[in-house]
Amino acid sequence: MKVNAILSLSALFMASVATAVMPDDPNKIDTCIMPGVVALTFDDGPGMYNDQLLALLAKKNVKATFFLLGSMIAENAGQAASLKKILAGGHQLASHTYSHSNMDNMTADKMKKEIQDTSDIMFANSGVRPAYMRAPEGRCAELCTKTMNELGQIISHWNVDTNDWRFAADKPDVAVKNSMVEITDVILNGSDPATDSFILLEHEIHQFSVDLLAEIVIDKITAKGYRFVTMEECVGKPAYLAGSTVPTTTAATSVPTGGNTSAAPGVTGVPTTGGVAPTGSSSAAPGETTAPGTADKDTDNAAGFVKAGAWAMGLAAALGYALI
Repeated sequence: MKVNAILSLSALFMASVATAVMPDDPNKIDTCIMPGVVALTFDDGPGMYNDQLLALLAKKNVKATFFLLGSMIAENAGQAASLKKILAGGHQLASHTYSHSNMDNMTADKMKKEIQDTSDIMFANSGVRPAYMRAPEGRCAELCTKTMNELGQIISHWNVDTNDWRFAADKPDVAVKNSMVEITDVILNGSDPATDSFILLEHEIHQFSVDLLAEIVIDKITAKGYRFVTMEECVGKPAYLAGSTVPTTTAATSVPTGGNTSAAPGVTGVPTTGGVAPTGSSSAAPGETTAPGTADKDTDNAAGFVKAGAWAMGLAAALGYALI
């Protein structure tokens, strides 16, 4: 019995080590190229709280990246106007597809349409075509990866998650507390700015995330010693495809009160590939298969969280051996 217990614990420990050192998929970006930075990203917008969020980011002098849905931009003129405000604040625009549907359930042509329709509507409302995309739920398997590479898209994952969408129905203080769990475990308690970097996922469509959570996240991570950056700075590749025009100056009327007047990320012209012609607006409604913010995102857990859990399993194995 004792021998079997030792073997079982040893196997558990080895499995935990294997999980902890498992290499990342180089096609799916989930860390930055330099330590000491956090790329703060917001999905599923532009939402009704976007102006409030931009004002907070300006007050904190923080730059962020907004992974927007083409369907949300098309929904009304007010949300479409947010794109120029985001650029004016020095933030980065990126694609979260048009309909927030599972890319792995699509043909290559349908994926291209999702990206191209979003690119077209973003270009019409801001003058830029994003080079960074985030697949809904993080689902982007082999065909999706190949297709995104053909389109010149940088597949943007994350390695720490607020999971704020899970707690949107809770009372605001409870929602904030729950949304800080992974950040506290992985960044605040489990990292070192001298060696680590993070891509942090949050959503701008939940009121508590903008009212309360965003400022707490910014303050605590800043106090830990990290600097916030856009995905462009995090990854070191241009934010936009060739033909984009990014404003080099900030119009005072475009920035929320207290806004930052720094220039938006520059363009160095990533070549477009694949020869995909504009296809016009997609008829798919938001959440064609799963609505934004409601899908199960467990399939792409934060890498830092997984590694922390793996080493915890190893520690448990060692302690179990000592007690036998």
